[in-house]
Amino acid sequence: MRLKAFSIRQRGGRTQFEIYVSTLPAYQLIERCAIDRWTPENPEGYQRLPDERRLSGGRGSAVRYLMRELGCFPTSILVNVRGDLSFEAEHDLGWCVLGELTIGDDEKLWLIDGQHRVEALKRAMERNADFEEYPVIVSLLRLPRRFDELMLFYIVNRRQRSVPTDLAYRHLQRMLWEKGAEWLYELEGRRGVRLGLATEIVDYLNGDPRSPWRGRVRRIGEERREEHIIHDKPLIRSVAEILRERVFEGMPIRELADLLIDYWNAVSKIYPRAFEEPQAYTLLATPGIFSLHMLFPSVYARCAKGGFINEDGMRRTLTRLLEETPGHPQPEFRRPLTLDFWSKEHGPAIAISTSLQTIKTLYMNLARKIQLVEKHG
Repeated sequence: MRLKAFSIRQRGGRTQFEIYVSTLPAYQLIERCAIDRWTPENPEGYQRLPDERRLSGGRGSAVRYLMRELGCFPTSILVNVRGDLSFEAEHDLGWCVLGELTIGDDEKLWLIDGQHRVEALKRAMERNADFEEYPVIVSLLRLPRRFDELMLFYIVNRRQRSVPTDLAYRHLQRMLWEKGAEWLYELEGRRGVRLGLATEIVDYLNGDPRSPWRGRVRRIGEERREEHIIHDKPLIRSVAEILRERVFEGMPIRELADLLIDYWNAVSKIYPRAFEEPQAYTLLATPGIFSLHMLFPSVYARCAKGGFINEDGMRRTLTRLLEETPGHPQPEFRRPLTLDFWSKEHGPAIAISTSLQTIKTLYMNLARKIQLVEKHG
């Protein structure tokens, strides 16, 4: 493929980019472009599934905009060529160079930004063949690594908050693999590091044969299966809260994951039916997951004090939730917290609400109940 292009060099940070700006007819762009989508089988990918709401043809969709409204895509599509690309300069204009860009016949144009615009063009072409020649402004890069594409996708999209949160967590995880915690801290701060580490921990919970969560967590891009009971997003967010505690800063990820497996095995021994019929209870939904993960550091501290940081020690501590505490300030927590407490049909509102503030109150009341049992035991 040969085309006239402008070569522009940009340097705003530590890296200099050479960007080639040109136009391609829509049919040619669609023939050559490819998408590297994140799935559990392709964890090095970075793209999300397109949002059908933006492509339906209804009001607000890119297809309607293109065919019935303004019909102008003034911003460029961003693509990358991973291999054979060359540029022959013809005129130096100072701020840029005009020349001929040659892209290898077998090279794909990996789509970094503009997926919905490309999808809209496909659908417009199906309805009106004239759109095959629609001139699309294209910015081309030559980056040899998929990770470089991921970084650009993350920066361009995440800073605009247009990447689904659960996919952004996978990006942070990949950055940890590739660059390490210190590098990620420079980019996204402590919260970014915690979320990347939490994503790794949740994958251990979902994959370890000892874990009661094994195979039950649905990851982004994964087809729904009967055994799935929750998306990975709330688990990742709640585990990230555990990583705020100093005692866990610097603890190896595998070690913390093993502790959480012990913890949830202890929970499963106390409330086995919740793991058999998870949809009937909030224990394995947002209220239970967040409140029990908030409770985990205090359970860990009690076990450490007693010298038994294992499943049995955690189960002994959590079993105190099944005892009566007449002195508890909240009536719902005075009786034993059996599985009925977590029932979606019969449980109190505090065990059903997904409000973060209510969940924090739930956690504090759980912690208070354990404390009262210890005090009067």
